Amino acid sequence: MHPRALTPAETADRLVLLGLDEARARAFAYEDDLRGAAYAWHTHERHQLLYPLAGTARLDVEDASFLLPPQRAALIPAGERHATSCRDASVISIYFDPAAFPCRVAAVRIFEVPALLREMVIYARRWPVARRPDDATANTFFAAMADILAPLLDRGATYRLPRGRTRPVQRAIECALRDVASADLSRAAAFAGATERTLRRRFRDETGVTWRAFITRARVLRAIDLLTSPGASVTRVALDVGFQSLGAFAAAFRAVTGQTPSEFRRAAGATPATPGDDEQGPAMKGEVA
Repeated sequence: MHPRALTPAETADRLVLLGLDEARARAFAYEDDLRGAAYAWHTHERHQLLYPLAGTARLDVEDASFLLPPQRAALIPAGERHATSCRDASVISIYFDPAAFPCRVAAVRIFEVPALLREMVIYARRWPVARRPDDATANTFFAAMADILAPLLDRGATYRLPRGRTRPVQRAIECALRDVASADLSRAAAFAGATERTLRRRFRDETGVTWRAFITRARVLRAIDLLTSPGASVTRVALDVGFQSLGAFAAAFRAVTGQTPSEFRRAAGATPATPGDDEQGPAMKGEVA
């Protein structure tokens, strides 16, 4: 499903309608009912725990993009300008008053959601934005959730892609992400209006990684998205995102996620296309550059 992009005005109107910033309670849950929506840039007055219960969501901030597959969540600090794309994801958000949160949150954090926190997020849906602020049970529950959440925030933001600072680099990234399987430096440079040499230099200066390293990570993040789909085949996904070596795909995937593609697929609850489909599938040639 392609996300339905909301304009800045539509996004602002919807946030006003939901009343997320006007809520009287210090913490509450919101289950997004606008499936497949892409929200324009906006901010919240509360910290937002963004958790895709199923499917994969995307989060953009000023200097990076993050992919959130199942079992991963993001904590977005209050006031952080961001955009979100739900795509096929079923998303639950928990909003916390910063004054009542047990630690300072200076930047977006991405982390693996332990089973206890997942169940608490699901349970929290009974206390939506309009809940009573003096509900002692709810207040105790959300305080406990914040205490469980806080220690998770020192983990690295693994599922991150840099965005670049200048328009040429941002356009090159946009070109690459349109089709990561066939991403090509010369085509990206032409799209960005720069020479390959200039783009290569500016890309590393602005993102901190080489073009090749960026494309490899982008392909892995696209694979993460595809592997959460029912019937996903590791071999097919590797080919679809631009790898022609299962060994290279597995190594790159493990470097980003700490798991093999098959381990990740099982953890995400996705069913393989065929029994036994894993990293030892059909022989494949060298990796696409």
